Amino acid sequence: MTGFRRAKSGEAVATFSKEEARMLADLARQVADMLTGRADAPSDPAIERLLPDAYRDSDENAAEFRRFTEAQLADGKVRNATSIADALSAPASKGKVEVRLDLPSAGAWVRSLTDIRLTIASRLGIIDETPPTLRNGSEEMLMAIYEWLGYQLETLIHAIDR
Repeated sequence: MTGFRRAKSGEAVATFSKEEARMLADLARQVADMLTGRADAPSDPAIERLLPDAYRDSDENAAEFRRFTEAQLADGKVRNATSIADALSAPASKGKVEVRLDLPSAGAWVRSLTDIRLTIASRLGIIDETPPTLRNGSEEMLMAIYEWLGYQLETLIHAIDR
């Protein structure tokens, strides 16, 4: 498993296997689709986690704040997720997909990888540092993906923070 590294050019660079690239692009598209169709699933815990209420003590203030900010916040998250999917849609060379990110692109990736992880965390019931109780093989696979995304996020942050 490889992560991001900083190139001499200052870019963050990662090489993904064709399968990793396909999986990550698919996850990013799923998050973008979920946010685009959020009106159809207003009580989805993942959407609530990605677009939380700004005022927990006042439903009226929360609704007013959401009215003015939700669309812009969601659109930004969709753009970030789409940037990941687009970058990973490049043809694989020898079964690998290389990604080179300048600082603004890396920022979009950091935000979107975090959104993907938050979405998975909501599906697994992760709310704090307590490990979740995994009930089946699907949840174990989802947990492995969650951890892999955490590794990618950590290496990306290190690559741009030098």
